[in-house]
Parts: sequence; structure tokens; C-alpha cells
Amino acid sequence: MTGDIADLAAELKALAQAPAPPMALDLSRARETGRRRLLRRRTRTIGAVGLVGVAVLAAVLAAMPLVRPAPEPAAAVTLSTGPSPLIAHASFGWLPEQIAGVGYQAGPHGDQILARGRGDYGARIILGLYPGDREPEPGRFADGAEGVAVSARVHGRPAYWLTHDASDPLNGGDAYLRWQTAGGRWAELHAYYLNVADPQEVLLRVAAGVTVGDRAVPLPLRIGGLPAGVRVQEVQLWRPPLRGTGAWELQVFLSANGLPVTVGVSPAGGSPKPRKSTCTSAAGLDVCVQVDGPVPASLRAIGGPRGLLDRITVLGADEHGWTTDVIG
Repeated sequence: MTGDIADLAAELKALAQAPAPPMALDLSRARETGRRRLLRRRTRTIGAVGLVGVAVLAAVLAAMPLVRPAPEPAAAVTLSTGPSPLIAHASFGWLPEQIAGVGYQAGPHGDQILARGRGDYGARIILGLYPGDREPEPGRFADGAEGVAVSARVHGRPAYWLTHDASDPLNGGDAYLRWQTAGGRWAELHAYYLNVADPQEVLLRVAAGVTVGDRAVPLPLRIGGLPAGVRVQEVQLWRPPLRGTGAWELQVFLSANGLPVTVGVSPAGGSPKPRKSTCTSAAGLDVCVQVDGPVPASLRAIGGPRGLLDRITVLGADEHGWTTDVIG
């Protein structure tokens, strides 16, 4: 587990040093993200080698047949500079009843689509994509072991389970399924904490329901124009929330003249209000503007946090009434 701890430490350091706005940190999710990145990362044999070692390595590589590098995962959700700030490039269809909702994160702290159950050990299913139509190679695990591909089929299309041991396709409950989607792109499910009778059958059914294509994610607010010098830097929509109770919580991280400003929206009373925040309630929702440190000049020009709140219209708890036309 040393690698997990080191990766978690690196993530915590990055969170402390990044110019992005402060975020609510879920340690178990950070640990899970680190483990996922460790598995996907291909080993790279670069260390403190002397000139002789470099020469030997070059000679060995020159004698080896050329192999194209394995494709790296592509972001399944990204930020947009248009009126719809959150764009998903793939979507879940069918999900098991253990899943409480599907969340999205896009920005410098990571990009992911996460279907999640409730609680620290609720089911987790992460949806990922690969670029192009080339089959991703298994690669190596963080412990140096070769990844083993166990053949499968999803809707009659090529697929495989990624595991340490061919006799255990589900990899001890930390399961990876990769398959070629109808349009040719390869996708991946990473699942754990699945409390179901037949995880293999469930994941194959989840994969069969995934669609690939750009889709703006509806959000529960409209912002009637951001002032000059203010831009969206990250969006997190968690279902269920990472903190407190309720069905969901939204955080829109802004950069205002390089300084962090956070807009948070959640069902009324569901999540604790952040410190140093200016809040209001409407349509059954709480909405807060948080500024850590001095109020940026671009925000002062519109009346500070209260002026930004006045530009925000919340659309209620019913997700059918949410909008993709978020930024005016």
C-alpha cells in the first residue's frame, strides 16, 4: 500500500499548491482516485542512471521491435467556455439499484463520471473513455505485475476484464472492464464495493447501456453573466453529496482576477454552509458564495459576494427543471 499512500500524499500536496479554489476534500475518494491512476499508469523505467546505463538501455531498445505506446485514457467529462460549463462525453444507461446517483467532476482536481451508492462503502462505478478506436493494452499494475486480459463480449463487441490473475476476472472486487462501444471507441468501467449477487453480470449490463456522445449536463442554477476577469475553473456535481445529506450538491469554482471564489448549491439544509460565505435560500435550495481572502476587484465591481448572489437564479430541487443554459 506504500504506492497508494505516496500517491495520496502527492494529491494532497497538489491540492494545497494548485491555483484552483479550495475544495471539500473527501479522503477516501482521493485515495480511490490515486489507486485508479496508479493502475492506469504505465511503468516508466527512468531513474538515476549514469551515462553507461543510458547507453546500455539505448542499445537494448534499439534491438527491440518497435511497439506503439498504449493509448492513455481520455477525459469522459470536460469544462466548456460556453453557456453549458459541464460537458459529458459518455453517459450511463442502466445502473443497479445500489447506485444512488451519477456525479461529475471537471477541472484541475480531476475529470470523472462516477456512479455512486450512499456511504463510505457504497458501490462505485467510474466510467472512462479511450481516444480513437484502438484497443488499449493491459499494461502493468502498480506492483509491477503484468495486467492480464480475460476475454469478454459486450453486445457482441470485443471486451476484456483487466486483472492480476486470469482465474479471477473481477480482480478481487476491484474490477475493470474495457470494451469497444458501438461507435468504435473503447470505454472502461472501474467498479468496487459492489454489493450484488453477480458483479460480472451487472457490470456487463452496465457497459451495454453506456452511450458515447457529447451531452451538456443540466445544472440547478443560472448565472446572469460573469463580470470581466471571472471564469469557471472547475465544476463538481456530486450525487449523492460527499458531505452532509440529501440527493446532490453542486460546487462551481471560479477564478476572479486569479483569486478563488466558490458558488455552492444544495437542497435546503442538506449541507453545512462554508465559512466566510454569503448565503441565501430560494426554491428549496441553499446557495452560497464563498470568498477566501480579499474580495477580488472584479467581484467588488458588482457589489461583492452579495452582488454575485443577485445574479444567480436557482431552479429548484426537481432535476427535470434544471438547465444547460447556465452562464448568461
